[in-house]
Amino acid sequence: MTSRRALSLLCLVLCAAALTGCAAHDTLSLDPVASAASKTAGSTSSRFIFSASINAGTMGTLTFNGNGLYDGPGKSGWMNMHFTLPPAAQAQLGPDASMEMIFDGHHGLVMYMRSPMFRTLPAGMWVKMDLEKLAKKEGYDLGALMNANQADPSQALRMLMASNGARVTGTDRIRGVRTTRYAFQIDVDRLVHDNKALEQFKAVVGTGSIPAQAWIDAQGRVRRLNVQMSFGAAQLGTPMTMTITEDLYDFGVRANIVPPPDSIVTDISNLAS
Repeated sequence: MTSRRALSLLCLVLCAAALTGCAAHDTLSLDPVASAASKTAGSTSSRFIFSASINAGTMGTLTFNGNGLYDGPGKSGWMNMHFTLPPAAQAQLGPDASMEMIFDGHHGLVMYMRSPMFRTLPAGMWVKMDLEKLAKKEGYDLGALMNANQADPSQALRMLMASNGARVTGTDRIRGVRTTRYAFQIDVDRLVHDNKALEQFKAVVGTGSIPAQAWIDAQGRVRRLNVQMSFGAAQLGTPMTMTITEDLYDFGVRANIVPPPDSIVTDISNLAS
């Protein structure tokens, strides 16, 4: 595996992480999953845990998991991730495959990351990515993709808002809370409607619907979600499948998340590579 392909695999993971932050407060739907997703997106704060697996064809299988906290009023979030990389990717990125991330949404969306995988940086140094600036550089309007509460990295709820054909499939207890389990399809056309920033997502997925499940509590909040996606070989060079499971809990928790000081931050635009 070349360094470029190893980094491509890591980028796919970061895209998945970014996707978990794409909640939006758009139009309510009579669909119970879509309504629950919208209500959950409006919660002030919560903790979350997640796990995911990516089968990247010839690049191998990668898994990652983590936990985090988001602060709705503070428009900020924190997330910690741990990766299990294919051997070839591990050789390129190092044995300590972990990453800490902070999101700041006070002005657009700024993401800070630090990781032992950033081996060319001093220990403890954070990398800063101003996603609004990067979006403008690529010709996208970040506001079309994110609203004022989009710094929330805990919610893969925008996709659930495009729920179609939700049906009850049973009941389960999630972290001690009784929930109703729904199976449904994510309507990709509805998801990307009037959103140029997501048009490429539709092209990569290559299908009109994505199978998913959601577990909803008595207060109408999403407690767990599970999404399974496939990506076309034509667009990515190799067929890929990805499964993500995420639990949301401790709604209303107090949070105090602040960006790292400038003295230990390197803006990605200043990096040579």
